Amino acid sequence: MPSSKGAKGGTKESIHFVNARPTSENEKLRIQRLVRAHVGKWISDQTKDRSAGESSDSNREEPRGPASQIVDIDTEETLFPSSSSPSVGSSRESPESTTSRSLSFSVRSASHVPFPSVASSHTHEPLEDDAESHCQYNPCRSVVDSAHRDSTYSPGQESVSLAGYTITAMGSDVFDPFHTYPSHYTPEAINACERYLLDILWPQLTPPTPSDRDVSAAKSWLPLSLTDPVLFTALLFGSLSHQRCQWINGHIPDGAFGPRDQRLLRQCEYETIKLANKAFSDPDRNRVLSDSIILSVICMAHSIADDNDRRRHRNVPFTPPLTHLQWLDVYATLPPNLVHLRGLVELIKLRGGLKNIKLPGLATTVSFSALLTASYLLSQPVFEYIPFHEPRQGLTLQDLLGYTSLDVELGFGRLRQIGFTPEMADVFQALRVYTNIVIEHMKASHPNPDLSLLCDQRNLVQYHLLTLPSARDLTSYFPHPHHEPVYEACRLAALIYAVGVTFPLPSQCSPLPRLAKLLQQALQSPDAPSIWTHPQAQVALLWVLTLGGIAAENRPEREWFVHTLRQVASTNGIYSWSDLKAVLEFMLWYDAACDRPGYSLWLEVAGRL
Repeated sequence: MPSSKGAKGGTKESIHFVNARPTSENEKLRIQRLVRAHVGKWISDQTKDRSAGESSDSNREEPRGPASQIVDIDTEETLFPSSSSPSVGSSRESPESTTSRSLSFSVRSASHVPFPSVASSHTHEPLEDDAESHCQYNPCRSVVDSAHRDSTYSPGQESVSLAGYTITAMGSDVFDPFHTYPSHYTPEAINACERYLLDILWPQLTPPTPSDRDVSAAKSWLPLSLTDPVLFTALLFGSLSHQRCQWINGHIPDGAFGPRDQRLLRQCEYETIKLANKAFSDPDRNRVLSDSIILSVICMAHSIADDNDRRRHRNVPFTPPLTHLQWLDVYATLPPNLVHLRGLVELIKLRGGLKNIKLPGLATTVSFSALLTASYLLSQPVFEYIPFHEPRQGLTLQDLLGYTSLDVELGFGRLRQIGFTPEMADVFQALRVYTNIVIEHMKASHPNPDLSLLCDQRNLVQYHLLTLPSARDLTSYFPHPHHEPVYEACRLAALIYAVGVTFPLPSQCSPLPRLAKLLQQALQSPDAPSIWTHPQAQVALLWVLTLGGIAAENRPEREWFVHTLRQVASTNGIYSWSDLKAVLEFMLWYDAACDRPGYSLWLEVAGRL
């Protein structure tokens, strides 16, 4: 029945459309005022109608409108689906058990392409009414903005300083006042996760160039997720997993990620698996090979709901710079899910390679994922290198880092006479130049640094280092039999320098112990004294032994490196740390990252001289 106002011939309300993703602060404020005005008018009209209805029939129960349902949401009870929905139990799991949540392949028929199917090892039960379920969920999630992040705050956020941290109160304004997200979670939980993605995670994962301050992930990934429940839930999962890793690493306060957040994380993991399995069974090839599915698999491969804290606060011997760059310290905290990644490789192959992925930031992120995984496994990357900035695609190390072939010849090119290949000499020169770039970056205070360039330079150097073949793959190349062990020892030592300093992996996934063992094996040969007699080989050997000894910290191999370094140092008349360091700087060395563990190693050596 029309209202009395309409019956009297009042002006008909016009329909107002608003942009759910405003592009400017002015537009955002205008939309907020418009929505609030209409909501306020709606509530006023409902109050008047309810009062009129109650006066005519005091015993009639007034139906609840959508706005009143939103206002009366019980965050504590509706954060998760109803108890009839399956969910993850609260039992703790080991890191090893998480690898069984994986992508497996099965051929359905000759007319269908085999696509991944996701499985979970969890026992899914309704949420129990235990002590953990009564923990308060705080929609204004506290998120630490580290000193390395350049942050901007949106209206509705509050910034306070606590114990040296800048803490952002998130979730105080809602992205979608009409709750049209493809998800059943509460608006508070969704808003907190998306604020974290937009303000914290994505600006560093896909940093823009100074000429384009828009983050590619924020421009493309979030709008795409609004039409795809699989991707939307996967992004929630990735956001919560990232926050948990930050908490494990001690970069956010202990209270910023509580038991309630852990339960939400596990629920999102389960639902992402369920939705992904449903998507993979879709006979539509375009759907299975879509950008949203590929991005969802990436989220699953580098996110996890593991609540085992045994890995917390372990340290690597080096003190590397720029550990937060592209969130390397977060995404390398947990071992990648290799089965998910194999599924990703198959999806990319069926798409025809990374060159056919046009969603901004996605191909670069897949390439970074492959680089991270290869650094952990000490293997060659499965995908080609894709830079953030398209004009950088196809650039050589010399072009991107700004050195010349003459620099190589006057530098590490001289070591070709002891076993270096031209490719190895070029990579070593690139590592030295990139080290100098990082030193200058850490010294200077740039108001608007090009972090995308710094990421591209670091990643390209790491890519070329990982693609250097091992000595056993080059046996027919070396003109002298002594060159092969020198080449291999220096290649392994360069990998130690890379994963410890220039592409630093945290202790949870650091291959330093494996590299120390491999290096010891490469150096242990019956004719070792004759192999390293050349003066330049002696310089390289001192450097190799020092890096090997650092990598072997708290390992059984440490004793061997200390003993051997003592013999070589004595032979070359080196009896002080300053003498040794002068030799090390001929090769690859970064004082701020290497001096402390190097000096600690030398103290053990000096005690036996």
